[in-house]
Amino acid sequence: MDSNLIYAKTPIGDEAVRQSTRVVQRNLRMVLVQVDGKMSVEELSAKIGNPRLVVAALRELEEGGYIAPTLEAASVWEESRKRARQEGRPEVSQPMSQFSVFGPKTGAGLDSKASPSVVSNFSSFGKPILPTRNGVVSGFKPSVAPPPYQPSPEPVVSERAPRRLTRRHWMLGAAGGLCLLLGTALFYPYDRFKPAIEAAATGFVGAPVKVGEVGVAFYPAPHLKLTGLAIGQDGEGRIAEVRVASLFSLLLGSPVHISRIDITGARLLARQLVAMPFFKAESTSRGSVLVDRVHVDQSQVILAEGVAFQDVFGDLVFRPDASLEKATIESADRSLLIEAQPSPLGIALNIEGRAWQPAGTTVSFASLQAKGVLQSDKLLVQNIDTTFLGGILRGNWLLDWSNGLAMAGDASLSRIDTRKLAAAFVPSLKLEGDLGGTLRLRSSGQEWGGLWRNAEAVLNAEITRGTLYGVDLGEAARRHGVSEVRAGATKFDRLLATVNISPRQVTARDLRMDAGMVSATGQFAAGRDGEVEGGMTVTLQSSVNSMTVPLRIFGVLPDLTAAGRK
Repeated sequence: MDSNLIYAKTPIGDEAVRQSTRVVQRNLRMVLVQVDGKMSVEELSAKIGNPRLVVAALRELEEGGYIAPTLEAASVWEESRKRARQEGRPEVSQPMSQFSVFGPKTGAGLDSKASPSVVSNFSSFGKPILPTRNGVVSGFKPSVAPPPYQPSPEPVVSERAPRRLTRRHWMLGAAGGLCLLLGTALFYPYDRFKPAIEAAATGFVGAPVKVGEVGVAFYPAPHLKLTGLAIGQDGEGRIAEVRVASLFSLLLGSPVHISRIDITGARLLARQLVAMPFFKAESTSRGSVLVDRVHVDQSQVILAEGVAFQDVFGDLVFRPDASLEKATIESADRSLLIEAQPSPLGIALNIEGRAWQPAGTTVSFASLQAKGVLQSDKLLVQNIDTTFLGGILRGNWLLDWSNGLAMAGDASLSRIDTRKLAAAFVPSLKLEGDLGGTLRLRSSGQEWGGLWRNAEAVLNAEITRGTLYGVDLGEAARRHGVSEVRAGATKFDRLLATVNISPRQVTARDLRMDAGMVSATGQFAAGRDGEVEGGMTVTLQSSVNSMTVPLRIFGVLPDLTAAGRK
């Protein structure tokens, strides 16, 4: 637009200034009021202070017929006067509404009983009339009013009128924006951040970390999702999925503060766990990643091939200085709880068990209390105090996997139920009584099952108030070799023996049995198939004399045969 142009109001514009309902847009009305036929576009822009607004408003007002350049404006006023004279109306210096109370009434044949349909095109009743693109006001002829008794056309809203946004529009816009945001977030190439994530994870766990895929998820809360993680030089440690909370904090600078990390489907070696910086007592490094809590679910810790804590879950809680405050691991059935703390010797363990049954065994510990230390190639469990097979077991146990598998242990036994003990380890042996004594155990093998099959143990046993089923020693002694005695039972007050257990057989030496007037000494050996061969010397005492009878005991458990030797 030429900045030297000078605009003046047309009759329509002059009337619109007096009737505020004609031009309702604030910016248009503000410029229309300032147009006086003297100021140029440049001067008008300087006065209002917004050249862009002034130019846009002037164009729209000119299109609507409210203003015109000064030369054209004079011709518009002259045309208005000519039409007024032709219609017999008095000339006025300025356009006037038919219902205006100022100046003389028009004499166009109108009286007080005129039809109510005869109204001014400038009437303030009804919808306001705004400019259109055709240079005239919609439904209005700028030169003269409509003839008498001719109804005025229905006002039309200009195409330039602002559209009112409804709540539905806002909701649709918000939904579209959210979909666009979610689509961008879901399909963004997050793999470009993989090197930085791998570097941060490597520093956190103290071993090389490779990430399979990087993405984001929004349920139950926005989080970074990592899948297919490999830990270690050879990738021997695996994690199926890692969810990192505090998604937006990852965009900030170092150190990154993360409120929670969720790990699912982890498979970690014990030596990897021990090597992690936060499990080292001397570690004080904050690192580039600060974590408040790590939750582990459906995971396992591998001690050695075939030896693992399976399907465990737990939490690691960290202090603000990045040191480990507390670590807990539980079995899936919550029968075993382990609390871990860093120590100079490794990871210190506090072990609690409730009806815990070790994998691969048929026995369970009703209650268990123990201390332990986990190192890269061994597990030492000390101060074991447990309710075991109805009695008490206290002792220590060592498992070493530095070269295959090896274990060693010692324990003291008190009031063990021999019926439960026999049912668990020698089902074919029928024995009752309370067992006490000491046990020393050792074994080696290549896998967990073989470790127990190869076990060797020495049990110094004392059984009180018991019964041995399968042989009747008293009856065999009374027959004194006349005939054999098969099956039966022998009750006793006390039974002492040193029992040696090996992979091939079980032998009992220095066996001594006391049953009131009957006592017996001897030894026996039993194979893995339950075949027994032994010898006993039975002494029968009475108030008058005593009788000693040697017996041979043989057969297959549970029923044995006792025969006297002549």
